Amino acid sequence: MTGTSSSPVARTASHDPRARRTRARLHEAVLALSAERDPDTVTMAEIAERAEVSRATVYLHYKDRDDLLLDAADSAMADLVEAVRACRGTPGPDPADPAPPGHLVTLFTHVARHRPLYARMLGEDGSARCTARLQSRLAEVWRSGVRGEHEETGPEATAAAHFVGGGLVALIAHWSRGTLPGPATPADLAALAWSLLSTRP
Repeated sequence: MTGTSSSPVARTASHDPRARRTRARLHEAVLALSAERDPDTVTMAEIAERAEVSRATVYLHYKDRDDLLLDAADSAMADLVEAVRACRGTPGPDPADPAPPGHLVTLFTHVARHRPLYARMLGEDGSARCTARLQSRLAEVWRSGVRGEHEETGPEATAAAHFVGGGLVALIAHWSRGTLPGPATPADLAALAWSLLSTRP
């Protein structure tokens, strides 16, 4: 992906229901197009056509395609991030009951539902910005620890958080693209991830 901005630009009229509906349509359009082919080949004109709005409307809300794509990906990945946050507050695997928590199954069910998107966005020809953003968000929620407690700090906690975030993104990317042998269902993948997280800090 091109561009160096690390966050979406300020949205206009974010309190306006019409603006929110328009952005939702733009999100749906850009994510659908990005799941179909290399996101770098998607144009603002195509996004506008898919969303059934004018190009001027697209530029009213977003400065460029990357800005729109990053905002749309943030929205699509919100459920995934929240599932990781919930898992961070769950005790580690119990030898007597090694089944993964429901939060983790929910996480990979979300991935399965958006599998073409993750396969494209996290693939070799996908969006480096979205991959880095997702890794950073997952690391952040993991480092924050159990909700209600103080955030874990220090080099070891930071390294562990990035290790977990990067590992989860890699797992999601390979499973989405069909390059991960073994787990076939979201429950299978959740069980694999839970076993890998059994030694988590």
